[in-house]
Parts: sequence; structure tokens; C-alpha cells
Amino acid sequence: MRYVEYLPSSRLARVVERFWLLEGLATGAPDAVIPDGRMELIFHYRGAFWRHGAGCALSEGEGPAPLRQPRSLLVGQMMGPTMLAPEGDVGVAAIRLRPAAPRTLLGFSMRDAADRFIDLSSIFPSVTRLQEQLAEARDDRGRITALERWIMDSVREASPRIEVEAAVRAIVATDGRATVDALADLTGLGLRQLERQFHDAVGLAPKTFSRIIRLQAALHLIRDGRALSDVALACGFYDQAHMTRDFRQLASMSPGAWQSHAGELAGLFVA
Repeated sequence: MRYVEYLPSSRLARVVERFWLLEGLATGAPDAVIPDGRMELIFHYRGAFWRHGAGCALSEGEGPAPLRQPRSLLVGQMMGPTMLAPEGDVGVAAIRLRPAAPRTLLGFSMRDAADRFIDLSSIFPSVTRLQEQLAEARDDRGRITALERWIMDSVREASPRIEVEAAVRAIVATDGRATVDALADLTGLGLRQLERQFHDAVGLAPKTFSRIIRLQAALHLIRDGRALSDVALACGFYDQAHMTRDFRQLASMSPGAWQSHAGELAGLFVA
């Protein structure tokens, strides 16, 4: 399948990190999308995606049954991998939000969206027209233009808290190694105030967000061919066993399994 990313216009740069498109014939095999510390607004304009595992409806006597994703959805901060299976000829357009931005865009605490998949039509009735525009567009430019116009209408007054933005930047710049004490000093907030504002805006506590950012750094280095012991050291884990524990908790696989992972989706969505 074809996966491409596009940068937002300067007006949206504080809110949107990337736009992305995914198109093509899918094999239908489930694959893990690993947490990356970002929330996304996703629009399916062709084909279907099925979600497997926790949170899916139960089929009597057969355990969890796959659940078809809504045509448009908000994906909250995830604490574990999401197993997805694209079906048929798929077309997906998405808005990857900056970590500090969702609270101001959506108007409610991001704690309430953690580990949730929320039908966007319940928040923005305008998504129905956007989905039509995405399906009718002839090329990438048309789809990105439609996404930009839609989100620009939604974020005219949005202004992420500068303290949370600063804390996010510090965590990302250090690949998750900035301490909470250092973040409090940087932002001028008390520890409890920082925790509360960060959790409301980002959807995760600073320490949890840092763990996910560190995991993402390790995913990149492992895919680049670095030895696992070197990756653990470079990413600030206490040792390789510590890195393995974080991989199992956040990605549900070992670092070694990630080295040889050949799924259709996982590698596309490493931040």
C-alpha cells in the first residue's frame, strides 16, 4: 500500500504535526499499530479497517470479534498496540495532532479520550461533508486541501498551553529522558500542576508520555540495524531487560520480535 505524509501550512503548525494518506489493496492480515504519543483524526473514504482484540464486541462463545472502524474517528492516546486489519481497496486520510493540541481543538479533557476510539460524527457533524470531499478528490493535493480547510474551520481560536507545549518539546528533544523535575523547572509549574495540565492536554501523564517517546526512539534504532544492547544504552534504559519490559508493556512484542517484524502497518506508523 502507498503511505505518504504532508506538512501542514504555517497557520496550522501549532496544532497539526502531519497529514497522512494510505491507499491501495490490503492483504486483510491484522497488524499492530504501536503507541506514538499522538492523537489522530482518521477518515476512511474507501474500504474498511477492522479492529481486533480488546474493546471489540464479543461473539457468543467465540471470544472477541473484529469491530469495523467508524468512517471517521478520533483515536485517543494508546497505552498498548492496536490490532488493525485493512480490507479490500482502502483509502484513508488522517490528521496527526501535535501532542499538546487536542484539548484546545476538541474542548474536553484528553483524559476522557485515553485508550478510546470515538466516532467523530458525534463531535463534528461537518465530517460527513468532509468524507464526501475526500472520496471525490482526484489526487493527494485535493485531499490535503480538504483536510486543511476542515481543520482550519475547527481551530480558529485554538491555542495550546505554552507550558505544556514546552514540556512536550523537552520530552521529544531528549527522546523521553527529561525528568519530571526538569520539566517543572522548565515550565515554572509545580509538579502537581504540571501533571494535571499535561494529562488534561495530552491525555497521558508526563512519565507515561516519556516512556512512549523513548520506545519510539528505540523502534527507530532497532530498525536501523543497531544492536539491542546499544539501543538500550542509547535510549536511556537501565539495561536491555528494562527495554524488553517496556516493549512488552507498550508494544506487546519483544525488541527481537520487532527486529524481524514484517507486518503491513506497524512500520508505517513509527513516529
